[in-house]
Amino acid sequence: MNFGEKVPPVVRGAVKKPLGKIYDEEEIILILSKTKKRIIAVGDETGRLLSLNGIKPFLWIYDGKIMRKPIKYDLPLPTYIVKSRRSTISKQLQSAISDALSKKKPSRIFVVGEEDMATLYAVYAAKDSIVVYGQPKKGVVLVESGKKSKQLALSLLEKLK
Repeated sequence: MNFGEKVPPVVRGAVKKPLGKIYDEEEIILILSKTKKRIIAVGDETGRLLSLNGIKPFLWIYDGKIMRKPIKYDLPLPTYIVKSRRSTISKQLQSAISDALSKKKPSRIFVVGEEDMATLYAVYAAKDSIVVYGQPKKGVVLVESGKKSKQLALSLLEKLK
């Protein structure tokens, strides 16, 4: 399904609320270390947290920034490099996420711009996966790909222009 790219204010407001349950770092590591599902990490700090704790995400989407400030550690080499401006989910990003999730081996997507809205498309596109992303100053959000989360993501993605 093709969606627009520009995220309208109503969708931005909806995704400011966590799409799943919020966990602290210790809890999320414990949960993810036991899962058999594919893990999709969105955000530099989230992917780094998992990597430092021996959890290799199946897909890691990052932009080299944390809260819009450049990071000061080495990032892994990307499998894909795409452009996506702030408050957008570019066609390139949508395509890269879909393509990466169709493969058998792990991938990394580096976003030139911002990956701030990638979570929404990842939740929609993922199958038998867990999507994790940071909720600033609150913790790490875990969203299981299931009927309810996919319906919510689809209802928001359909509002993109």
